[in-house]
Amino acid sequence: MGGLALKNTFTRRYQRDEYDALEQEVFAIVRKTFKRCDTPRFFASKESFGDMDLIVSMEGFESVSTDKSGYIRTYIEETFKPNEIFHNGHCYSFDYKELQIDFMVVPAEDYDSNYHYLAFNDLGNFIGRIAQSMGLKYGQEGLWYNHFQNDQKVGKIMISKDYPKIFEFLGLSYEKWVEGFDSLEEIFEYIIQSPNFDSEMYEMKNLNKINRERNLKRKSYMSFLDYIAENHPNVFGPEHYKDEILKEASTYFDCDVFTEIKRFEYEHAESAYAKAKFNGGIVMNKYGLKGKDLGDAMDSFKEAIETQEGSYKQFIITTPMKNIFIIFENIMRHKMTHG
Repeated sequence: MGGLALKNTFTRRYQRDEYDALEQEVFAIVRKTFKRCDTPRFFASKESFGDMDLIVSMEGFESVSTDKSGYIRTYIEETFKPNEIFHNGHCYSFDYKELQIDFMVVPAEDYDSNYHYLAFNDLGNFIGRIAQSMGLKYGQEGLWYNHFQNDQKVGKIMISKDYPKIFEFLGLSYEKWVEGFDSLEEIFEYIIQSPNFDSEMYEMKNLNKINRERNLKRKSYMSFLDYIAENHPNVFGPEHYKDEILKEASTYFDCDVFTEIKRFEYEHAESAYAKAKFNGGIVMNKYGLKGKDLGDAMDSFKEAIETQEGSYKQFIITTPMKNIFIIFENIMRHKMTHG
């Protein structure tokens, strides 16, 4: 959050020594309840902090991980007694001893992924651009591939959460990551040294709207652009071809990406067929239902089929049309009779 999430209470920057002391205090408090928590690593010369990013594993709390019961908010209120809490997705920002704490609750299986991605300022963001240049995605869940068909995303295929192997595959030294970095400039050089680094991938004109607006607000990202322009302009990585990268990834990480692609394409084709075979337009033309009545009828029909048959999609695919209409009419008649 960069220390800017709280608008209605006073917070300030902490100097390094007082931040270190508060960090240990917060760890001691949180670890009484949660099995794992930590802060992302930062570069050695960092002197002050506008907030504290705290990664908290929801291991043992899976039933409340979506916080439908308000457990996390209640825990923060009772434990830290903040003046203000700002909730955005999986992150709860609140004040504690005049410092903004970003309390990020993550599934146990994504704890290490968040720890790596959020480390060293914008490093994870920079690595993500290298992965994207190779047709892959790198983020808070690891390394994965999004498969598109006819410009529509039909599946997400996880490739790996093995960070030494991920870094090596992307052309980066994991040993250097473990050793750490002294400054932002050292992080910049680390990224540029990857044989897959392509300066064009970082230019604002090549980002989508969401990433462009987000990165414009990030000082480190803008500093990286200045650093590239001054020291490494017009550095182009190798031209990557999707099938070649996926073949390499399948072999290197021992994961069958292509079988998963076929599975997603098969499931997408099944869904498309089921929607084409029986849909609201067909019901409207046959029975004259419109608007809310049509929506209610379709919802009731789907709910009844899922209760009786299990899979609505498979029912539509395998059932003759005349039988679908008979069952639809019976369900609507029962609904009208019994409400």
